[in-house]
Amino acid sequence: MASTLAHEINQPLTAIANYLEAARAMIGDSPDALLSEIAEALELAAAQSLRAGAIVRRVRAFVDGGDTGFRDERLDLLVEEATSLGLLGAREAGITVATHVAPGGAMVLVDRIQIQQVLVNLIRNAIQSMAASPDKVLTIATAPERDGCMQITVADTGAGIDAAVRARLFEAFATTKEDGMGLGLSICRTIVEAHGGRIWAEGIATGGTAFHFTVPLAARPDSSETVDEGQRR
Repeated sequence: MASTLAHEINQPLTAIANYLEAARAMIGDSPDALLSEIAEALELAAAQSLRAGAIVRRVRAFVDGGDTGFRDERLDLLVEEATSLGLLGAREAGITVATHVAPGGAMVLVDRIQIQQVLVNLIRNAIQSMAASPDKVLTIATAPERDGCMQITVADTGAGIDAAVRARLFEAFATTKEDGMGLGLSICRTIVEAHGGRIWAEGIATGGTAFHFTVPLAARPDSSETVDEGQRR
C-alpha cells in the first residue's frame, strides 16, 4: 500500500513543481519589486515540491528494499537544513528556539532526507503542542549518546503527554491530536530503527516533552569498521 501511494502521490507533486516553475518563467526578470518577490516565492515553493517528491521516492525505495541513500553526512548541517524547514512560522507563533549542536562536526551514516523528515516531524509536533502554552520554548540539541551513536533531541514546553500515552506514542494510529492519523511517529520509529537507532519520549519535570532519537556515526577514515547492512534496514 505504501509503495502504491508513493507512486500515486509523486505524480501530482511533479505536476505542482512544473506548474510553479512555469509560472516563475512567465514572470521572468521583472523590474517590479512585488513581482520579483512573487517569483522568489514560486521558486521556493517549487523547490519544496521537489523535496516532497524526493521524500516520497525514498519512502517507496525503503518499502521496496531498494537503495535508501545511506551516506556520510555532517550532522550539524543536516540539522540546520531540517530546522530551517521545520521552523517555518515558528517566530510568528511566538516560539523561542534554542539550538545546542555538539562541536566537532560529527559525521553520521544516514539517509539524509529520511532523517531530516523525522526531525521536521518532531519539530512541527512540538510547535503544535505549544499552541496554548504561555511559555513557548523549543530546544533542538545533538550530543554523543554512546560509542558509535549521536543523539538528537527536540524538546518543548507544552502541556506534556501522559505517561500511559507516551508508552504507545510510536504505535501506528496512536495520536494525541483530534485530527491526527497517528502515523507520523510510527513512520519516524521505522526510519530510525532502520538506521540501527532508537527513538523515545520523556516527560520534562518543568512541563513539556522531550523526544530523542539516535543515529550511527560514520566509520572513521582510519577505521576498518563498517556498519552491518542489517542495521540499515
